[in-house]
Amino acid sequence: MNITASIYTDIYAIIILLITMFLTIKNPVGDKSSNNRYISMLALTMILLVLEIFTVLMSLSSSRTLVIPHRIANVLGFALSPVVPFILSCLPSSKKRRFKTMFLHLPLLINIIMCVLSYKTGWIFFVDNNNKYSRGDLFLIPMIISAFYFVFLMLDIRKSIINYKNENNKLIILICFLPIIGAVLQIAFKDILLIWGNMAISLVVYYILLREIQFRYDPQTGVKNRLAFEKEMKKYSKNEKDMAIVVLDINCLKIINDKYGHKEGDNVIINAAHIIKKSFIDIGETFRIGGDEFCVICEDATKGGIEAALTKFEVLLAIVNKDRKIKIQVAYGYDFFRKGEDESIFSVFSKADSAMYDHKARCKRSRM
Repeated sequence: MNITASIYTDIYAIIILLITMFLTIKNPVGDKSSNNRYISMLALTMILLVLEIFTVLMSLSSSRTLVIPHRIANVLGFALSPVVPFILSCLPSSKKRRFKTMFLHLPLLINIIMCVLSYKTGWIFFVDNNNKYSRGDLFLIPMIISAFYFVFLMLDIRKSIINYKNENNKLIILICFLPIIGAVLQIAFKDILLIWGNMAISLVVYYILLREIQFRYDPQTGVKNRLAFEKEMKKYSKNEKDMAIVVLDINCLKIINDKYGHKEGDNVIINAAHIIKKSFIDIGETFRIGGDEFCVICEDATKGGIEAALTKFEVLLAIVNKDRKIKIQVAYGYDFFRKGEDESIFSVFSKADSAMYDHKARCKRSRM
């Protein structure tokens, strides 16, 4: 690869990352901790790209005055390389994660020590007195440690969006394997510099993934939002597949908000959403379509399957309520859409909604 082309590629990558950082600061992705970790990844990748540009430019000269800065730049570059995937793979410490956090720090510490010692020993890299750079016998160590962290990064990303089904798997694979592919090519071909350019692409793809999740999912509960629900309803109105629609509504949420505060009300919503999703996960997709209203779309579901899911829902609700001072109460109703019938999917939703209100009225009478 032409040296000039490598430098220009790194500069373009830095510009793209700067734009991504600006967008991330302006419109955060995820919670504050996740957003800060992502911004740290962007900043560190830009630093590594700058170091790569400096080392490339310094390697073009045989001036002995550049030997020390050339060595220092390489120490920093190799030492910081595994930190990029480490930032996301090593989650904030807690009692449950303390051992994992300590375990993940160990390879990073070993790499830093070896890179610092390489200034004199040439284990990872060697810059001779004529400013000529060459790879050391242990050159692959930072690559292997980085790959180790990328595996953990892939598992963490997979775990964090496991609730978003398998539609994001291709993006997850792309995010994690682009830097690895770049590393393999860079090891095989010394003149190719691809690792940090590929890492920049991965971070941008990761940003797109997080944004795509935000567009389709309710950030409070983790289930799909109303926009996704309306899109799904339009899709099913054209496909004419058999399906069931279950509408659920949290009872007395306004009373809980007024009496105990909105924090407790939010807690009720989150717990209710998790129970609904867990109950119907095998037969349908859960959506939050209002402040306290949810809908589950179940393709090719039978009445027996719906009743079984609702029974599971009641059992899980009773288990959760057993330890709660503020009880969660949910009314529900359902109806079926059959292909070939004149009834539209939207009228079926209306019937399910009416059935839910009938159940709500029965619940209210039973409390009186």
